[in-house]
Amino acid sequence: MTLSDVSTITGLDWKTVKDIDKYYIKKRLVGLESLTPRRLGVDEVAYEKGHKYLTVVRDLDLNSVIWIGMNRKKETLDSFFSILGKEKQRLITVVVLDMWDPYIASIKEYCPTVDIVFDKFHIIKKVNEAVDTIRKQEFTKAAEEERIQMKRKRFIILKRGKNLSDEQQEKLRDIMENNEQLYKAYLLKEQISDIFDENSYSAAMQRIERWKDNVNESEISPFKTVLKTFKRYGYGISNYFIHHLTNAGSEGFNTKINIIRRKAYGFWDLDYFMLKIFQACGVMNID
Repeated sequence: MTLSDVSTITGLDWKTVKDIDKYYIKKRLVGLESLTPRRLGVDEVAYEKGHKYLTVVRDLDLNSVIWIGMNRKKETLDSFFSILGKEKQRLITVVVLDMWDPYIASIKEYCPTVDIVFDKFHIIKKVNEAVDTIRKQEFTKAAEEERIQMKRKRFIILKRGKNLSDEQQEKLRDIMENNEQLYKAYLLKEQISDIFDENSYSAAMQRIERWKDNVNESEISPFKTVLKTFKRYGYGISNYFIHHLTNAGSEGFNTKINIIRRKAYGFWDLDYFMLKIFQACGVMNID
């Protein structure tokens, strides 16, 4: 319930209700001193417009948020590792995150032997962005009749082919028949998506190399940026095929967090907002 709803029912001032809620969340919250995480997920969540973020650290084995920090700088994650302590830092084996350099720098400093895994959904997102750039370019060049055909078809083009309905597949074929560049880009997108379903590490690495060759042969300019990403962050991409871990759970938590924020019409008390995140997604004592 919202604070105002509880206030109406109890007859208490809403500020008093909030203070009581904060007190009991803090009382039940399990701190880092009681936890020994081995596998972590690190992500950010916006708490206000204007690129204002919180860094959220999740224990993948507990499937729970264990720490929240202000901003998404290197110093933010540094604080987490400092609180965790050197002994527990050495026990961490893998960290899943997107390709955010400040986080990467912090992890390499405090946990130099850890396996960094880049979330496959962020990698595929880079590929989808390249496909969408081609879609926009083709839309601009297309004749009026083709534009009508392509309009509002972005979802169909970016969705996995195997997840399309028969009707959607037919619409996709109609679009691709007259757009060679877009068709090539679509095939490259489908190929890399299929590779990320691969269970074998060696097979995945071989298929990625073939995919890179296909990208070079296609001569599709937006995909050159994708190749640079694969070259720069290849270690974390290859580690995905060892651990097969993603930040999907963190993204689910982000959905919960956004619901909390919308329910409160934005939190002016950021400390309370973070406590509500712990209440919904963290490790809490039952008694």
